[in-house]
Amino acid sequence: MAFQPAESEATGAQRDDQPGVRAVIRSLDLLVELSKWERPARLSELARGVDLHPTTALRLLESLRSRGFVSQTVDRSYVLGSRTFEIGSAFLRNVSIWSQANQLAEQLAESTGETSSVGVLDEGQILYIAIARGQQDMGIASAPGTRHPLYCTSLGKAIMAELPAADVNGLLAQDPPRRLTPNTILDLSSMQRELNEVRSVGYAVDNEERTPGVVCIGAVIRDHRGVQVGALSISGPAVRMRENGIAELGRLVVKSAQAFSA
Repeated sequence: MAFQPAESEATGAQRDDQPGVRAVIRSLDLLVELSKWERPARLSELARGVDLHPTTALRLLESLRSRGFVSQTVDRSYVLGSRTFEIGSAFLRNVSIWSQANQLAEQLAESTGETSSVGVLDEGQILYIAIARGQQDMGIASAPGTRHPLYCTSLGKAIMAELPAADVNGLLAQDPPRRLTPNTILDLSSMQRELNEVRSVGYAVDNEERTPGVVCIGAVIRDHRGVQVGALSISGPAVRMRENGIAELGRLVVKSAQAFSA
């Protein structure tokens, strides 16, 4: 009698040829390909990168988008979605990048006595990934995993200052500014002047623009290539922050952000 492989071995040998498994593999290939792009990628570019017909790639990308693994920009290009961050965070909790973000927030909170936060740009908003409470009272009312608008946060303005004007316009169109306090910046021209100031001094200030009585100071974090990957901030009561000196605190935040980027 000829040798017959065990059922599990035969199933394993055929598994990659099954249509459902092929779709999973191709979807993962698309995610890996998308992760290589430093800008939003078009459908044709992704399809070509994984040797798929655009129609097939579109179907798979739409499935990934429905589950939050990819998102689309205003021009219908593709970027990684927030679900990839959630899954990646489970990995990062056990490696250096995540621990560095928490450690950085904790060190800055300890040295300034104020609440310190680390955030990233995600789906047109700031996603907070690490927050450490300072010894002093009153800072931002937030927690890791929460989101806030770009236009009224120092983290958001620090990140927007790194982006081309067209990208900033698109982000603000996606989440139009609304008045949260009397100081909230609402018009585009004022925001562009604000971002020019951020580029000049190296840090951004939320001047009671999201929460009355609270001032935040943020600076961008870059990776080893000099590419923006997030931002770091401190927040506290407006009176105390101004008494301690916005410029001096700004320099401290920039120095901490640069240490993270090194």
